[in-house]
Amino acid sequence: MKKYLPLFVIAIVPLLLGFWAGYGYNHDAEDRITKKESPLFEEALFQDASLRDSVGEQISSHRRNAITNAVASASPAVVGINVTEVREYQYQDPFSQFFGNDPFFRQYFGGRTYKQEIKELGSGFLISPDGYILTNDHVAGNAKEITVTMTNKEKYKAQLIGTDMVSDISLLKIEGNNFPYIKLGNSDDVIIGEWTIAMGNPFGLFEISDKP
Repeated sequence: MKKYLPLFVIAIVPLLLGFWAGYGYNHDAEDRITKKESPLFEEALFQDASLRDSVGEQISSHRRNAITNAVASASPAVVGINVTEVREYQYQDPFSQFFGNDPFFRQYFGGRTYKQEIKELGSGFLISPDGYILTNDHVAGNAKEITVTMTNKEKYKAQLIGTDMVSDISLLKIEGNNFPYIKLGNSDDVIIGEWTIAMGNPFGLFEISDKP
């Protein structure tokens, strides 16, 4: 019997260890289930969810900055501009390649022009609540007819008040009141290296989207 005692010990010890480990795991599992059903555990879960929501709100608030605020503030005042203008073109003189600028032939064949209506698209922005709009001279400077489209898809006929080719600026006017508008700043306050945001509707997309 003594001869087989070591073999018995070797066989029984792993069984005892396995039983003890299994009991401990089951006990821990029951303890975890009990904790989940306890009010303290539910309160901890609620606090954890509140913490996640709070962190999410903080991240969302940090995403807002000077650029996003400027875009949100200025976007309603951006307008799309549809222009019909009359352009004058000169006929190509078929004899100029043979006779150059000879005055005799130019009096019969040179200097002839024709006019054609051209439709153009551009952008502008309201600078006053009563409907004054700044745009470019190359957009509306030679316009015969001007239609302004707002971000809410409302359309207005516009009048050309004045234009300047040198600065490439035109001033338009639409009838109405309480329009959203952008306040002009002071260019002397601009700092070299600051961000600049360009917004517009150069392709007439306010028909399908209200975002500049």
